[in-house]
Amino acid sequence: MHKIDCLPVEEMVAWEELTDRVEILRELDGWVKNIQRMASGSTAIISPRRLGKSVLLDRLVNTVFFKPEYKVAPFYFKMKREEITLREFLLEYATIFFRQYIAYCLQDPVLYQNDQIGLKNLLEIKSDYKAVNIAQDFIQNFIKIYYHKADTDHSNRNHWDNFIKIPERLASFSGTRVAVIIDEFQDMKFYVHDVEKESLDRFIEQRRCNPDLEGTDLTASYAYQSQSRKAPMLVSGSAVTMIFRVVMGGPLGGRFDFIRLKPLEFFDGAALLHQVLKIYMPGHTITSENALYASLKVNGHPYYLYCLATSKYKDKSFRNKDTIERIIKYEIEQGKIYGFWQTHFENNRKYINSDDDESLGKKIIYYFTQYNNQPVGINAIAEKLKVPKKAVEQKIEKLYLADLVYRTKGRYYSFNDICLMRFIRFVYAMDLEGIDKIDLSERNLFNTLKGKFLEIVVQVTMMKFNHEKVPGKFWGKSGKIKVPLFQLVDSKYTKGFKTRPYQIDVYGKVPGEEQVWICECKYTQNKMGLPQVKKLEKAAQVLQQENKDSEYIVPQVQMWFVSTGGFTNKVLEYAQDRDDIYISDYEGINGIFQYFGGNYNLPIFSK
Repeated sequence: MHKIDCLPVEEMVAWEELTDRVEILRELDGWVKNIQRMASGSTAIISPRRLGKSVLLDRLVNTVFFKPEYKVAPFYFKMKREEITLREFLLEYATIFFRQYIAYCLQDPVLYQNDQIGLKNLLEIKSDYKAVNIAQDFIQNFIKIYYHKADTDHSNRNHWDNFIKIPERLASFSGTRVAVIIDEFQDMKFYVHDVEKESLDRFIEQRRCNPDLEGTDLTASYAYQSQSRKAPMLVSGSAVTMIFRVVMGGPLGGRFDFIRLKPLEFFDGAALLHQVLKIYMPGHTITSENALYASLKVNGHPYYLYCLATSKYKDKSFRNKDTIERIIKYEIEQGKIYGFWQTHFENNRKYINSDDDESLGKKIIYYFTQYNNQPVGINAIAEKLKVPKKAVEQKIEKLYLADLVYRTKGRYYSFNDICLMRFIRFVYAMDLEGIDKIDLSERNLFNTLKGKFLEIVVQVTMMKFNHEKVPGKFWGKSGKIKVPLFQLVDSKYTKGFKTRPYQIDVYGKVPGEEQVWICECKYTQNKMGLPQVKKLEKAAQVLQQENKDSEYIVPQVQMWFVSTGGFTNKVLEYAQDRDDIYISDYEGINGIFQYFGGNYNLPIFSK
C-alpha cells in the first residue's frame, strides 16, 4: 500500500519506520476480510511492551479502511489510562464507534479521526448509503436512552451491556460488518468506575497509593461480543500476563485465538536501523554487516534499535562493532533502555522485591539471566544456589506476574530480550558479591548466525510471495517468474524407507496445489558445484517417495539453489534447460530480497 496524504489514524512513527511485519499484516488483513463471510473469530495480540503492537494496529486500520470492497468497518478504540465514570466512558465509546462506522461507509478519513464530531453532528450527515441511515437510526435510539432514561443504580451498567451488542446488530441489519479493535484491552478492568462524577477524585487519590486499583471490570461484559462472527474482536495488551488471563479466563475463556508478536528477524532489524538512521542521523552511513550486528545484539527489538539511533551517547558512531557495543552499553546502563526497564521494575516492585530473603531473591533473578528465549532451568538455579526448588518456583512465578517471563506448554520461558538480561545483570551484580559472573557477550552467537543467515533471508522472503511476477534474471532464467503464495515455509528433514535422511534448508508448501519448493543455501565466497545440486535432487526424489509410501499426493518439486559465491560452469550448463531448477547468485538473491521489501544488499562477511 502506498502512503496516502490523509489517513484515518495518525500513526505514532514515521511511515518508513514500520519495517517487516508484512506477514502479520497480511494475516490480520485476511482476518478483517473474512469477517464479511463470518469466517473470523476473536483474536488477541500478545507481546511484551514496545514491540510495536499499537503501531501495527494503526497500520492495519489505515490499510483496511481504504478497502470498501471488504464491507467491514474497522472500529478502533485506544484505551486510555485515566480515571473516568462509566457514563462518560459509554458516551465516548459509542460516539467513536458510530463516527468511525459512518466514516468507513462514506470513505471519509477526516471524519474518522475528527474527535470534535458528536452524535448530533452525525445525525446531520445526508447520505443515501443504507448502512449510514441504519447507523443514524441506532444513534437516535442511543441518544433517547442516554439522555432521557430515568437514572437508577444500574442504568449506566445496563445501558453499557446493551450497547456492547450494537456493532453486531448494526452489522446484521446493514450488511456492513464490524471489526472491533481495542488496544490495551486489559485496562478496561482498571480505569472505568460506575460512580457519579464527584466521586472520581477519590479514585484518583487511591490510584497514587495503589497503582493496581481495579475499577468496574468491563472486559467481562464482552462475553457475548467475543463470540460474534459479524463483529468479532481483535484486542491487544502490553501487560502480557494480564491480557492472557483476561482473554483466557473467566467469562472470555476459550473464545480468543492468539497471535504472539515477536521481535523482528535480524535482517529486518538491520533494515529498520538503516531507516531510522536516515531520519535521526541524516548523512550518517552504516555498513550492512554492522547494521546486522547491531540488530543481533538487541535481538531485532524495534524499540531498542530506535534507542540506538537516537542515543545521547556523546561519541555515537556505528563505524564498527566496538562503537556499536559502546552505544548499547550506554543505553542499557544510563540511556532510554535503562529508563524503560527501571520504570518497569519500579512499577512491579511488589513482585520483584517482595521476598522474605531479599538477597536470595536478587540471586535468583540474576541467575535467571542465563536463559534468553529458553525454558528457565528451575532445578539448575536451585542446585546452583543450594536452595529449595520451591523457593525458585515461587520467585519465577512472581517474575511471570511482573511480565519478565512468559509461560507456555506448562513451562516458564524468558522473553527473547538480551538487553533485559544485561540490565538485570548490571543492576543486581553490583549488590551481589562473590557470585559467579554470567557471560552475556554472545561471542559464538554471531558466528552461528552467519551460517543460518541466508536460510532466514530466503525463508522470510518466501513468506512474502503472493503470485507476483518477478524478473527471471534473478533466478537464472529469462522473462518473468510467477511465484506462488506459500501455505508453509520452514526447514525440513526427509527420509525414505531405505535412504539416509536429507536436510532441506528451506521447504515451502503451496496450498491447494501438488507443488513444493525446496531450497539449498550456501553463504560462502566459494562457487556451488554440481555435487551439491545432485544432493538436493536426491532429497527431492526421497521427498516424493516419502509421500508415495505414505499414500499422499506426490508433489511436483521446484528446486531453488542460492549461493552468494555463484555457481560453477557445470551447474550453469546443467540448470540452463531445467524448468524445475532455479539458481540465484549474490546479485540474484539481492534482487529478490529487495523486490520484496529489503532496502540494502546482503552483507558479505569478512573471513
